[in-house]
Amino acid sequence: MNRAETVTESRRAGQRRLGRALICIIACGLFHGGLAQEKNLLIQNRLAKEELQLAGSPSLYFVIYLETGMIILKSRGLTLQEWKIEKHNSWGDAPPLESVTLQKKSTLFPPRRTRIKPPDNEEEAAAFELDALELKDMPARFTLYLGEGMRIYVRAKADGFFPRLGNIGHFFAWYVWAPMTNLSSELRQKPFAALQIVLSHKEDAQSLYWALPDGIKGLIYPL
Repeated sequence: MNRAETVTESRRAGQRRLGRALICIIACGLFHGGLAQEKNLLIQNRLAKEELQLAGSPSLYFVIYLETGMIILKSRGLTLQEWKIEKHNSWGDAPPLESVTLQKKSTLFPPRRTRIKPPDNEEEAAAFELDALELKDMPARFTLYLGEGMRIYVRAKADGFFPRLGNIGHFFAWYVWAPMTNLSSELRQKPFAALQIVLSHKEDAQSLYWALPDGIKGLIYPL
């Protein structure tokens, strides 16, 4: 075999090795992709069963869909109100794959509110709306405490100098307190999960605060 033939055969051997490597990479990718898809289906099925239990009760409940960026208030499976999430981010553990209970809401000046009566049928659900006269007194920045070390920071998108100034305390809590607490919780092996949700408008944040009474149950669908 002359030198040219040797070079050609070497190139062919290199191409065969490259081809086998690519096949292995693709196979591994398909395998891991299949596992990830299967895991996602298991999560969706688990949460769907949890929501079915919540829908069996006449009580209000909420569902947060992080992937689609929606918060939905429901009763008996019927959608009563929707809020579009502008953006969100998180610290700590992933959301639990079971229903959570709102233990309390925290804000600087908590307002008084009337109790929402869940609708009894589809006609009442279709006519359901929040009383706009009460929304002006609701806060646009607040924290939802869900137990087991989980909390959700909610604020409206800040446009202008004064709204941004009002968010200073919220920014400190999210960018300083939350990561420090997350680190401390990891060292102490304690559960901690923090989710920040930013809504497009002040009225959206106010109506969300108004619509979620203490004790309401909900679900959080992860990404």
